[in-house]
Amino acid sequence: MENSRREPEEVVEVRRKLGGLRKIITSADRCYLVPDEPGTKKYLKVGSLIDGSDRELLEDTLARPAGIAFSYQLLSRRDRTEWEMRRLLRDEGIEKLEVVDYIVETLRGQGYLDDRRFAREGARFGKEYRRSGPVLLRNKLRMAGISEDLVEEALRQTFLPGEEKELALRLAGEKLAAGVSADRARAVRRIHRFLTRRGFSGEVVNDVCARILRGEVSGDRHEPED
Repeated sequence: MENSRREPEEVVEVRRKLGGLRKIITSADRCYLVPDEPGTKKYLKVGSLIDGSDRELLEDTLARPAGIAFSYQLLSRRDRTEWEMRRLLRDEGIEKLEVVDYIVETLRGQGYLDDRRFAREGARFGKEYRRSGPVLLRNKLRMAGISEDLVEEALRQTFLPGEEKELALRLAGEKLAAGVSADRARAVRRIHRFLTRRGFSGEVVNDVCARILRGEVSGDRHEPED
């Protein structure tokens, strides 16, 4: 009913999108994502009017396949979280909750959206290739919309007991070997800032720096713990 009461909108711009899609922008500052096919040609001309019945079609029936096709294009580049996908769909004008839910559930059922996998792979990549600590990785996963329980599960699987400290010690040793400073106290301050930026916990950073001051970490080597 609300759609039918609104004044007709005029198409003011049509943009090409990957995957055979078009993004319609109207005089009401609304966006609609539609597949470029014979049945949608009347909407793809600047100056066309969109009334209530058109809006119902554009917001639901046509938005479902368009949203799926758009999502495939995004996921072909990299993994996304469910939260990210919902936000990106809204940015393209797909706002109707039941339509967004349908798209997300379809992608989840096909295995294209998996927040647990995203968290696990993101944590593993961050540790192995970025050599980041769990504090930084936790924040990144949260910002991507991963739920708290999945974030903590992924970090537990990625950092087995003692592995956070071992990685921090290795990085600290490399910094010392690179000649951060001849002054050990000054080197410790720099390494403290460096490890904190890399996302290691305060407890681990403080322990590593204390070991450097005691002379237990030298160059790229450190004495094993008892």
